[in-house]
Amino acid sequence: MTNPPLPDGTPPPPDPYAPVDYPANYPPLPPPVYPTPYPPAAGYPYPPYGGDPFDPYRPLKPPGTNGKAIAALVCSLSGLVFCGLPSIAGIILGILAMRETKRTGQDGFGLAVAGLAIGAVIVVLMLLYVAFMVFIVSSSTSYNNY
Repeated sequence: MTNPPLPDGTPPPPDPYAPVDYPANYPPLPPPVYPTPYPPAAGYPYPPYGGDPFDPYRPLKPPGTNGKAIAALVCSLSGLVFCGLPSIAGIILGILAMRETKRTGQDGFGLAVAGLAIGAVIVVLMLLYVAFMVFIVSSSTSYNNY
């Protein structure tokens, strides 16, 4: 919409807030700086295994071996020396470490399984030993009748 001329016949001053009108015949855009990327080769799917291998924001595997898995194995083996009591802690730590290594992908799943298995075997052997000793003591006790 244009403004009407002023009473003396001069055109009105231009509106400083009016949108800029660009010419219709502006020059074409320059060619792109980078060429279009080539499609991936047929034998190599991209991205491999569902994710970009160079993505800096992908979740990484925690470094090193899981500490709970190492502790499970150590506790289970120390149950041989300390009458099976630390083996119970080894079983619990082994279960926790197995779940944690599956969730995070950290190393140590085999150590956790070994700690769980060794701890379970030691606890079962100690329980059998206690049951056997109770049976021996109870069967060999004689009561004297006076």
